Amino acid sequence: MNILPSKLFPFLIILGFFWKYRPRELASVLGLSRDRIRAQLALGLVIGAVFAIGIDFGGTIVYALFFDTAYPLELRILNQGLLGYTLTFFLTNALLEETLFRGLLLNAFKTRVTANASIMLSAIVFGIWHAGWPIINGGSDVLGQVASMVFFTTILGILFGVYYERFSSARSLVGPITVHTLTNFFSESFKLGPEPVIQGPDLAFSNSGLMASTFLMFLVVFIPLVIFLWKFRIEQVSDMWLRVIGRNGRVAAAYDGGRCNSDSKIEE
Repeated sequence: MNILPSKLFPFLIILGFFWKYRPRELASVLGLSRDRIRAQLALGLVIGAVFAIGIDFGGTIVYALFFDTAYPLELRILNQGLLGYTLTFFLTNALLEETLFRGLLLNAFKTRVTANASIMLSAIVFGIWHAGWPIINGGSDVLGQVASMVFFTTILGILFGVYYERFSSARSLVGPITVHTLTNFFSESFKLGPEPVIQGPDLAFSNSGLMASTFLMFLVVFIPLVIFLWKFRIEQVSDMWLRVIGRNGRVAAAYDGGRCNSDSKIEE
């Protein structure tokens, strides 16, 4: 449990400060809002699963299917006995980082520059924030791993920023927190195939073909998601979903009613 306080305590400090001195800004600045919370959670779970599985597993599956059919697609669960703790840790980590980089930093930038520039600036700072991970782990190519970490986490920061600022209209961080949690949890805990052999984000592979297919899947998944989050608003998606459910419900009710009428005629 030694690494959890490093995420939990800073989040509680930020939360406590706003709770005491700026309680009205808990929703508007920190994004801790109940606005459409069920839709935020549902869409966050779907988008997070698509993003995490599509990239981490998708690249390996594409490589095994089209480039090396002998490549073993074995699922490995790292630290299986700690999955509950790992999920708790990454949820806390997402709470801290989203309130810090999207809630506080992005909104602070918006007082000086445009919303789009704020998304980019907060994403860049978010990427630099993660440079310490490969430095701590060490290795033969630390500079390359730092560059990869900063690049990919900056891209992730853009995704989270677009989700918060555009899709959620800067009202709620519940969706970005959910996507952030799932992305980290899947990439850190579940590995498909014999590479990589360590816990952590899949930044580099010894197999160049596998690295290329993973990067390709990253683009295939990332670009449509950002376009979707940029173009639509959560209210539009929620309303469309409710209309679909309502239409299906009416069709089912009409079908059941027609069947009952037919049955009664047959009995007569």
